[in-house]
This record gives sequence, structure tokens and C-alpha cells, in this order.
Amino acid sequence: MHRLILGLLAALFLMPAISTAQRRVIVVMVDGYRWQELFRGADSTLINNGELGNVGMMKADYWRTTQEERRKALMPFTWNYIANNGTIIGNRDRGCRMSVTNNMWFSYPGYNETLCGYADDVNITSNDPVDNPNRTVFEIAAATPQYKGKVLVFGSWGRFIQIFNEKRSSLEVNTNYRHSMAKQPTERELYVNKLQDGAPRYWDEERFDVFTHEYALEAMKTRHPEVMFVGYGDTDEWAHAGMYRLYLEAANDVDRFIQELWEQSQADPFYKDKTTFIVTCDHGRGATEGNGWFHHGREFAGSNETWLMAFGAGIPAKGVLTSGEYHNNQVAATVASLLGIEFAPAHAGAGSKIEF
Repeated sequence: MHRLILGLLAALFLMPAISTAQRRVIVVMVDGYRWQELFRGADSTLINNGELGNVGMMKADYWRTTQEERRKALMPFTWNYIANNGTIIGNRDRGCRMSVTNNMWFSYPGYNETLCGYADDVNITSNDPVDNPNRTVFEIAAATPQYKGKVLVFGSWGRFIQIFNEKRSSLEVNTNYRHSMAKQPTERELYVNKLQDGAPRYWDEERFDVFTHEYALEAMKTRHPEVMFVGYGDTDEWAHAGMYRLYLEAANDVDRFIQELWEQSQADPFYKDKTTFIVTCDHGRGATEGNGWFHHGREFAGSNETWLMAFGAGIPAKGVLTSGEYHNNQVAATVASLLGIEFAPAHAGAGSKIEF
């Protein structure tokens, strides 16, 4: 009996460690995608402007009578699945707010804050290719025995090389126009390499999201990262270009990409029922008046306004929250908590984890 009791106690103590070791986390960031389109769908003042795209095409694809119908037409997986099975933060129309704490309101500062857990308005003041002096939660995870060699980063924007400080962290950062970085690329990855090389390099340091997505999805199938970052950027680039139709299409693509990542996680026993998805953005955009929607930054009101969606293992089905104040500096601590790793940045602006 004494041995039986000791055995049961040992099993109880081991249970949390086993549970934590099985947790996988996928963080998706959608550059410059406004909460307005996420929660309201296509904007009437933009979708009817012929200077921003073919009005007939935009309205046929994304215009519906009500906000609920419009947002579902734009992001069907989000509103048919995530809203019913996860938690969505940042609908200011319903009384829930999320925003960045940095004072820059553009990309590099937003990614730093979100991934490192605090704003750094001293060192991160531009989008220049400066190696990040701060450590992301991905770098911290990769340095633990539990997740060493199990962390992968995929992104469209070349600046992720510096944001994740590839030199210091030794993280594998597949971004910009890089090919598959697998030691033995699959036939699928070799084909994506070829397609990427044959596609126009429309932006100097940013490939189209479809290539980023295909590399990430194939890595899930063949390399099984336990912690993965995917950064999509078409939404921000098309907005800066003043192409609302392509901005909407990019958002619709991201919704489909997230669905494909989720469905892959549910089809593979390695991920099924063990994987949490965190989806958010790095900054907001200006309002619709004038050219404010094109841009973001301190001079464009609303550029600090963000949002977050969470679903999968450990996330309650609360739907769209109707109260609360949240910030991007809470995301890194939330990821660390899900992974069960120590995360305590020595910074006064560090955020606490989100309690779902």
C-alpha cells in the first residue's frame, strides 16, 4: 500500500509536466489589419471609392446588407469557427479595447512589443534593419531544453530577420525571398521555391503571403515545430498602396490561411488537441476620412488600435468580448504561459499574460 500511494503521488506530480511538454503554440500576425474590417467587414466609404479598386468586384465579393454578413463574407472561418470556439478581443463597438503601448504606432515597434513583451521606444524607433537588442519569447523558448530545435519562424517581411535577431538567437527565419530552409526540402518546398522565383518581386523586401504560408504549412506537415510564428504582410502593403480591393482580398486570404493551418493541426496527431493559436496584429491604421486609411503612425489617429483572436487548446469559447482593456505587450507573456516556460523581462513596461 505504501508503494502504491508513493506511485500515485509521483504520477500526480508528473502530470503538469507531461501536459506542458505536449503544448504547441502557433502565433499568427497580420500586418496593419484594422479592427474595423475584422469586426465590421468591408468599409462602405472605401468599397464605393473607384480610386481604391473595382467597385463592382469589391461589392460582389464582400458587400452585404449587415455588418455581421459583411464580416462573415470577408473572413468566413473567423466568424463561422473562431467566434464560436475561441475568444476574440478588440471590438471597440462592443466595449472591448486592445492597443499597443509603444509610442511609434508602426511595424517594427509593434512586433517588438508583441513578441518581446514590452515597448522599447529608445532602441526601436524605425523600421530600419537594426538587430533587435531585446529577446523575443520565441528566442527564449528555443533556449530551453524543452523547445530547443523545435521553434520555426516564417514571415513575408524581410525585417523579421532583425526582429527575431537571427544572428544572436540562431532561430531559423524563413522570410523575404528566401527559399525553404529545411536541410532536405520536400518536393512541395522545391516547387514553392520555383514559384516564388518566377513571381514578380513587387516589394523590395517582402514576398507575397501565399509563399510564406506554403512554407509554414509544409513545415507543419514534415518538420513538426512545436512553436511557430507566421507573419503575413499583404494587408499592410496593399493598404499603403491605396488598393482597397487587394487589401480585402489579402484579409480574405489570411482567413483561409489560418483555416488551413488549423485544419492541418487537427488532422495530425502531433498537434491535435494540443495546439493553441494566437492571432493578432502589430498596429492599426488611420480612419477612412481623407487618406488616413492608407497610413499609420502617431499622426494618424487609430493607428494604435489592435485586436487578438485565440482558439484551440486551453482557450475557452467566450466569443467576442464586450469589455476589458488589453495591450500587445501581454502577448509574449501569454505565449510563455501556454508553453510553460519562465518569462520575466526586467522591464517596467512588461505586460502580464492575458487571462482568457
